[in-house]
Amino acid sequence: MDTRKNKNGFSFISVFAMVSIVFMTIPFAAYLIQTIDYRSSYDQLSVNQFFLFLRDEAVESVGVSVESLSLTFELRGESASIIEQHDDMVVRKADNGFEVFLRQVQDIRFAAVEYGVNVFITMLNGDQFEKTIIYYN
Repeated sequence: MDTRKNKNGFSFISVFAMVSIVFMTIPFAAYLIQTIDYRSSYDQLSVNQFFLFLRDEAVESVGVSVESLSLTFELRGESASIIEQHDDMVVRKADNGFEVFLRQVQDIRFAAVEYGVNVFITMLNGDQFEKTIIYYN
């Protein structure tokens, strides 16, 4: 009885060559992974979220008072919310307490313009952000 010989399979030498190539490249792969420059965009995302909070507050307010260090939104009813810097945080003060909107802030400035307010933020690491919040009333 004739038996077929499979000549298309893997031989021991080909498997040994593959494994040795893989094990020789692993140290180089670990070195390449360590050299990757990882930059966090946490500050930028935090500031963009803060700008969204400001925009929402401006949409819901009936009046706005702008000073260089604080921004006051007159809300419906007789309440008001004040956005200002406290230490290295930007907080929103309301009737029943305060909320922390942004951390690690070196300086925040507000400037009134005809159609809204310009907000200038400098973070502790030196990043600077600027946004114009438009009044919708």
